[in-house]
Amino acid sequence: MKTRSNRNMREKELVNTSRTEPGRAKPAETGQKRKQEAERSEGMKERMKRGRLEMCEKNPCLATAPDGGWGWMIVAGCFLTTVCTRAVTRCVSIFFVEFQLYFSRDYSATAWIHSLLDCTTMLCAPLGSYIGNRLSSRIAIMIGGLLSSTGLLLSSLATSVEFLYLTLGVLTGVGFALSYTPAIAMVGSYFRQRKALAYGIAMSGSGIGTFILAPAVQLLIEFFSWRGALLILAGLVSHLCFCGALMRPLQSQRGRQNKMDLENGKTVDLLNVKLAYVELRGSMEVTHAVVKEMEKKEPSENMLRNGKGWIEADDMKQSHLDEEENHGQDLSENPKTVNKWSEEEPRTISIPALVQSSGLPLENLLKYQKNITFPESKSEGNNNQSTVAKSKVVKAKLLKESKENVWSVLRKTVLKEYSFLLIPDFLLLLVSFLFLAYGCSVPFVYLVPYSLSAGVSPQQAALVMSILGVSGIIGTITFGWIADRKCLRPYRVVSYMLAVGSEGLSCLFLPLLSGFSLLVPFSLIYGYFDGAYVALIPVVTSDTVSSAQLTSALGVVYFLHAIPYLISPPIGGWLVDQTGSYTATFILSGVSLICSAVILAAVKVIFRCTRGSSCLK
Repeated sequence: MKTRSNRNMREKELVNTSRTEPGRAKPAETGQKRKQEAERSEGMKERMKRGRLEMCEKNPCLATAPDGGWGWMIVAGCFLTTVCTRAVTRCVSIFFVEFQLYFSRDYSATAWIHSLLDCTTMLCAPLGSYIGNRLSSRIAIMIGGLLSSTGLLLSSLATSVEFLYLTLGVLTGVGFALSYTPAIAMVGSYFRQRKALAYGIAMSGSGIGTFILAPAVQLLIEFFSWRGALLILAGLVSHLCFCGALMRPLQSQRGRQNKMDLENGKTVDLLNVKLAYVELRGSMEVTHAVVKEMEKKEPSENMLRNGKGWIEADDMKQSHLDEEENHGQDLSENPKTVNKWSEEEPRTISIPALVQSSGLPLENLLKYQKNITFPESKSEGNNNQSTVAKSKVVKAKLLKESKENVWSVLRKTVLKEYSFLLIPDFLLLLVSFLFLAYGCSVPFVYLVPYSLSAGVSPQQAALVMSILGVSGIIGTITFGWIADRKCLRPYRVVSYMLAVGSEGLSCLFLPLLSGFSLLVPFSLIYGYFDGAYVALIPVVTSDTVSSAQLTSALGVVYFLHAIPYLISPPIGGWLVDQTGSYTATFILSGVSLICSAVILAAVKVIFRCTRGSSCLK
């Protein structure tokens, strides 16, 4: 008995000594250390409030547009992207007759290939916007390059038109969608004063690419058949990965400041400090002393309950940094350190702030809840079962908060990113774009077949398409330059209406033209105004919505292009099959383009008469 009592006395003396020795040994250093920790903690909280560690690269629109510098490399990347997407899409019409003859299908069935390609590209535009916003434009464009090149590669192995529907139509279209919209939005984030000119240069890739690729594709078909031509186009489109590499986020330099200097030149990337992974190379034990201290606080909606009291977690991230500072010392192996730290200054850990900074859903905490234990003191050991039962409140509360948090974040995200759908000016533009999309796609699909039916040779038919592309370059650049003039900036919508209306009028006269000499002037006029509206669509859209919403707005704009792109070529092919001529097809296309311009003009006049000013600026 005496031996046992002596042993207990020695253990108590050792515990008391271990608890008091650090404080007696270096009281000045301990106080200074606590002061430094408090200053670091306050500094970290202040920076987290300012930036929430979020997201320099996720919100490039927050920085001032440089209007130059690396922006011109962004323009070059967007230029190459339009070459690999829009120009290749236009050149698919050169394969129209080849597919029709090889698979022995009618106009309507063959037209679905081009229709699905255009439709999928526009239908998946919001997906490209989403990936560009959540990850980065660079990643979205690279993924698009891989998908589209794979689609073209598989198309070269096609054995039926239905197979081409999936590979050339859907798979390639998804890849183009992931590349096209983020590239256009990046130009808008880098330019303000010279936005129209930048867009004009970037979008001219469609015309230049058509000018070069149209005769080249025709030659490839003659030398390597349509299968070899598609295989070579797959190699060309794979260069979208290179285009994506040029898309450097606008705030990538500022993003490096997320690494904060803690002490002695040591840095910790706070973006990697995630609540769900606070394992501290072991298990973190929160002693009963901490719980007792926290019982004094009023419970709030974001507090954890351990069965004895509420723990408002404000600073688990700090405990992780303390662990790093102690060179990996496991807190569970040194409970005395935990006890002393808890007695001196109870720490708190903010769950919502850390979940936001880590980007992880709250329910992920349940997966790692084994790392957070709440042991009872010996004096209350009889209540262990009660404590374990009450600790289930943690799981229930986390589940409830996670569901509420997910829906709340989703609702706020949708309202924030798509609030422009409530702007009347933007809705009017969408209606106009619907008519525009129906009318503009038909000539690109049927110009080459119509030229061949008019007695033009295949080489001359490809040259007609090339001329259309060259004139589109001139229209894109000139209208982009004109729209940037200060005196003409208020009339950008008028420029758009002029371009679309003129394009529709030229399309009405196409059925009257036969022969190469008459088709060349049509290609010059139609291509010029087509290039003009292509450059003005993102400009007019950016004038209607804020720069922060431009990526999502362009995604919606191109998404609505999908329905007309899907139905217009098959309808045109059906009219050709029923009437035996292209007259009805081209007239319907021209009328649709004119309606697009008339709608905006009528609305502009109505608002000027009723409000005294134009609705569309």
